[in-house]
Amino acid sequence: MDRIISMILNRLLRRAINRGVDAGVNAALGGREEQQMSPDQQQAVQRNTKRARQMTRMASRMTRL
Repeated sequence: MDRIISMILNRLLRRAINRGVDAGVNAALGGREEQQMSPDQQQAVQRNTKRARQMTRMASRMTRL
């Protein structure tokens, strides 16, 4: 039973973290629309978003140990 509860909580926590990362990236960009950004800026945003998500995954893995 505990395992099921922890699985559900982990899924909800991941969603919340991903939304937080997305909101942080949007706040850092100052509410710019993607159409106003150059292709280089769009790639940079995608790379930074990917790195932030990887860091949150690594942090959650580290807290399990």
